[in-house]
Amino acid sequence: MKAMAGYLIGAVVLALAGWASLTASRLDRDLAQSDLDFAARRYDPSAAVFDRAERYFEYASRLPWVGNGPLNDVRARRGAAQYWQRDYAALVPKESDPVAAISADNIELQRLVANAVYRMGQVQSTDKEKTLAAIDASLNAYMSVMRSAPGLQDVAYNYEYLVRLRDEVDRGRRRSGSEAGEESPNGRGGGPAPEQGNANEFKIYIPLESDELQEGSGAAGKAAPTERKG
Repeated sequence: MKAMAGYLIGAVVLALAGWASLTASRLDRDLAQSDLDFAARRYDPSAAVFDRAERYFEYASRLPWVGNGPLNDVRARRGAAQYWQRDYAALVPKESDPVAAISADNIELQRLVANAVYRMGQVQSTDKEKTLAAIDASLNAYMSVMRSAPGLQDVAYNYEYLVRLRDEVDRGRRRSGSEAGEESPNGRGGGPAPEQGNANEFKIYIPLESDELQEGSGAAGKAAPTERKG
């Protein structure tokens, strides 16, 4: 009986291991497809994949050799999809410090939430008071990210940009309201190329060669051809 029980337990363990491996392989395939969908800006098909992957990796994160890495990656991917769909309300937690509500070891998701706080503030900035409040909320969000990861240069850049923007709005050097947030921390978006003039109006200057400079003729391209030796 003991031998039969041992075989039965072994069979159950192997069956569970096989199921886990099969599920993981299917998730890897679906996550790879979600990367392709994301590149093509097809975000909706990935939502169900992220739901299944998050449930699976929540259980797997309890295993010491798995940890929180895969779970954090899935949550960051979901956050990126929400951000690029401008679904900031779903991405930003409702807490007073939304970035602090994100796990400290999920830096990528913290960064996405901080960027979403800034984008939400742009919409809410209808006058000077609300503009300053929105900038302060963005500053707090980026500061929380820098506490978790001090070496992120882009986050530090965004923070410095907003400090300068707040000073300009407060001093009246920058118009308050939504117009104050037209520029993102990465700069103003590009526009259409300027109309081209008549190409015949352009003058082409040809550098003078050494012989022409010595002769002082000032006519480019008029020097005698170079004689070959040998």
